[in-house]
Amino acid sequence: MSNLKDRRQKQLAVVGAIGREHFQTGVRMLYACRYGDALHHFQEAVVLEPHAHGYLSYLGLALAHANRKYSDATQLCRRSIESEYHRPEHYFNLGEIHLLAGRRGEAVKSYSQALSWNPTFEPAQDALRRLGIRRPPVLPILPRSHPVNVLLGKAFRRKVKQQRPQPA
Repeated sequence: MSNLKDRRQKQLAVVGAIGREHFQTGVRMLYACRYGDALHHFQEAVVLEPHAHGYLSYLGLALAHANRKYSDATQLCRRSIESEYHRPEHYFNLGEIHLLAGRRGEAVKSYSQALSWNPTFEPAQDALRRLGIRRPPVLPILPRSHPVNVLLGKAFRRKVKQQRPQPA
C-alpha cells in the first residue's frame, strides 16, 4: 500500500514539473510575441496543474493577444486574482487585457491595484508611465511645478529607491 502511495506521489511530482515547464515556456513565448505558442503552453500547464490558479492570468493574457477574446481573458484573470489576490502580476496582466480591449481607464485602475500590493512593481510603473499617468503632487494644494513639490517629490523618490531590496 505504501509503495503505491509513493509511486503516485512521484507521478504527481513529475506532472507538476512538466506543468511548470510548460508555464515557463509559455512566459518566454509571450515575451517573444509568439502568442499562439504561448496560448498552447499555458493551456497545457493549466491542464497538468489545475490547482495552480496563478497560471490563469497568463492564459488570459495569451488568449487576449492570440484570439482577441477579451471577455474570456478578463474572466480568467479575475479568477486568478480571486485565488491569489496579493500577486501584482495578475493585476498587471488584467491591465494589459483592458488595454488591448481599448478600456484605458480600467487598465489604469488595474495597474494602480498592482502598485497597491507592491509599490516597486516595475512593469506596472512602466505601463502607467507609458500611458502618461503620474503620481499626484506631494502637496496637492500647490501646482506640480512649485519648487516645494519638486523638492519633496525628489526626496520621496530617493527614499523609495533606497528602500528597494538590492538584487543578490
